[in-house]
Amino acid sequence: MKLISLLALSFLFIQPVFSKAEKPKLILVISVDQFRADYLQKFSHLFLPGTKGKKVGGFNYLMEKGAYFSHAEYGLLQNMTGPGHATILTGSYAYQNGIPNNDWYNAETQAFVYCTEDQSQKTVGANPSNPHVGTSPKNLIGTTFGDELKNAYSNSKVVSIALKDRSAILMGGHRSDLTLWFDLESFKWVSSEYYLKTKVLPQWLTDINDGLKKKMGSEQKWEMKLSQTINPNKNVPESKYTKDMGLSFPHKAKVGSTTSLLFPAAIEMPVEVANKAMDEFKLGQGNSTDVLAISFSSHDYVGHNFGPESEEIKETTVLEDQTLSNFLNQINLKVPGGLDSVWIVLTADHGVAGNPLVLKENKIPSGYLNQEAIASEIENYLTKKYGKPSSKWMLPPSELNFYINQKVIAEKNLNLFKIRDEAALHIAKKKELLIGIAEIFSGSDVRRRTLPAEQHEKQILRTYFEGRSGDIMMIPKPNYIVAYGATTHMSGYSYDRYVPMIFVGKPFKAGKYAGGGVVDIAPTLSFLMGIIPPTSSEGLILEKSLSQ
Repeated sequence: MKLISLLALSFLFIQPVFSKAEKPKLILVISVDQFRADYLQKFSHLFLPGTKGKKVGGFNYLMEKGAYFSHAEYGLLQNMTGPGHATILTGSYAYQNGIPNNDWYNAETQAFVYCTEDQSQKTVGANPSNPHVGTSPKNLIGTTFGDELKNAYSNSKVVSIALKDRSAILMGGHRSDLTLWFDLESFKWVSSEYYLKTKVLPQWLTDINDGLKKKMGSEQKWEMKLSQTINPNKNVPESKYTKDMGLSFPHKAKVGSTTSLLFPAAIEMPVEVANKAMDEFKLGQGNSTDVLAISFSSHDYVGHNFGPESEEIKETTVLEDQTLSNFLNQINLKVPGGLDSVWIVLTADHGVAGNPLVLKENKIPSGYLNQEAIASEIENYLTKKYGKPSSKWMLPPSELNFYINQKVIAEKNLNLFKIRDEAALHIAKKKELLIGIAEIFSGSDVRRRTLPAEQHEKQILRTYFEGRSGDIMMIPKPNYIVAYGATTHMSGYSYDRYVPMIFVGKPFKAGKYAGGGVVDIAPTLSFLMGIIPPTSSEGLILEKSLSQ
């Protein structure tokens, strides 16, 4: 009996004992769009100090005070804005949450569907002419951390804000009290009838829109501040945006143009709205924990057009640091108990590839892919074998997702799975079209598990969603991209899948950690809050980062 007692006592000593986490007043979730894992360390010497007197800095404050996972991983085949933001607070991969891409082909409607499209829920605050005027979290399968928090604590509030609708909606989840994004066409902050049953924007948001309206047409100038070197951006391809604002500093644009969202003022825009939302909803003021999710989308716009090697990205990142510092200091004043009563999570929705022109200059194999030519070859093959259809066999490809027109399949009474296999086998023989392509697989291969090996297979199985992912899909070779400005993100390679992840707050042990995945955010927060994780959560509780 004595031996048993000693063993029981020793067992208690070797088990990690976590103190009961004091619930925070506010959980702040920050996503920086297209923020690659190396940026924080690469630019840290340019950031504000972690603390200076009573003021806190931005990124350095988070890295010094938080549990910093410098290379957190996405397990997806294609890392993009929709899938990334869907992962952050669901703790699940695309094969479960239903967001494998930013858009996909719907066989029933014979049209492409935007990931947050919902035509039954119209936009409130503007009348955009774009095809996805109606938006909601309808296409997101399962719950988010915010949804489950509200299920457990009815008084908790969830607010999400981003320039991009998909970023705000997919982090806000199904039970968000208010989700806001920026309509580029009207140059206004808007929402959806899904969130605003009154079909009217709150007055405080209308006031912000009115302030923007007064600035419309005025000229913005973006000066280089961190370097005095000439910046001709010789390796940046001309795009609609770089043509408008110029390839080198100083950049100019009119307020109200889509180009102006690459400028420094766009970094501050979501913070202005978030600050006002905190006041109006009294976030962090009540007895229950609230959630504020915010995404900095302008980083992605700059990155696509100028590339990660550019002075523009450096300038943008440093400006984000300053904006984040201001925001954290404001939160410190607004929330009872200050930042000690707040948990902060910083991450990103994806990374980004290097600019192929820069990589080539530095002897790194890279290049651009012509997915339209590949689709055209499949079109010609199916026409030759099965005859000319009433409409095209192939729909426009999207990020190496190739969709076969199921209306034509039905007209000709063919088997979709058979046609998928035949088309994939045919295009695999066309080596001249596949320079830069590493692997080809079909939806039928996913069903049969006849997939490329190891990492590719894992990423495919975590991503592929039948009916939304392509009938045929291709995996590029490293550093090969579908042309979009200077660069893009569309793969599962390290530059696209590794992002920073930082947790700051009382339960977290400051330090730099290896491992960790973005799917671990939601289950870790759920564990600490004592609630059920989101329905499809499959991440791990990051036990090593918790104070004992």
